[in-house]
Amino acid sequence: MAVEEVRAELSGGYPIEQMDRLVRQLQNLIEMDSPARVTIDLARLAHVCPAALALLTAVAVRLVEEGLLEEGSTVDGPRSPLTARYLMRMDFVRLITREEQEEPFERRDDVGFRPARMFSGADDYHRVCADMVAALGERMPADRHSIASLRIALDEIAENVVHHAASPIGGVAAAQGYPKKRKFEIAIVDLGVGIQASLKQNPAYADVSSDVDAIRLALKKYVSATPERNGGTGLFVANLLMEANGGTLAIRSGHGAVFSGVEEFAFEREIYFPGTMVALRARTDNPLDINEILTREFGPPDDS
Repeated sequence: MAVEEVRAELSGGYPIEQMDRLVRQLQNLIEMDSPARVTIDLARLAHVCPAALALLTAVAVRLVEEGLLEEGSTVDGPRSPLTARYLMRMDFVRLITREEQEEPFERRDDVGFRPARMFSGADDYHRVCADMVAALGERMPADRHSIASLRIALDEIAENVVHHAASPIGGVAAAQGYPKKRKFEIAIVDLGVGIQASLKQNPAYADVSSDVDAIRLALKKYVSATPERNGGTGLFVANLLMEANGGTLAIRSGHGAVFSGVEEFAFEREIYFPGTMVALRARTDNPLDINEILTREFGPPDDS
């Protein structure tokens, strides 16, 4: 019997605004449920943002962990030495091969960025989220209440992956600063059931009829699939932070895509994404300081 062959080819750059193109180009791999000879062609890849890196890593790792790669499967690396080096430095190669690779460069300390990291339990996501927040603090001014709020928000977003998403591999997080563009991005990606299906675990949200509506609902305060487990403030606080900073919160789940923050844009996408991508893109030329907003929403901070 002939072995089925599945191919995915990426080219050019993948900033947050191009995430739907990446989902479309990885769709064959995302939908795989039986072994095949897979080729992931990255020869013409130029750049991936943290959300794109996390998604690519999640898809590749799932194929490995679920035994879907037939003999002869390959990942063809980028022709660009800079892009190839970036994928190594951000641990994409190590995570999909499960081996330490000889690298043609000396590793720097992880300052102002964090390589892709996987998490599947409480110990994992607490550590990973703390690391992502620390990376942001290395690139931009932020008061301690905002840092604490960001940590709480990321913890809850990651907790949702572990407890609600039913993701086959847990989640993947990554962070990267862009000093010249004065931007910093933190991304968390999973391949689970998506926000709409997750919220419908709570009977109060059983009537949510679209992925865009589900994302918008999840951005509200105290909305949670399991209110007995968490407060439903993760995406809400993340959005407050980005709004105050002048940044963007981008969410892709199911057929829905929402860009929030200072302005909101919502789209129903043709291509279905079975999971959730959350990306916070902050402006590093603006302090992360939301004391006034936090006080308005939750009361004065506890300084004890």
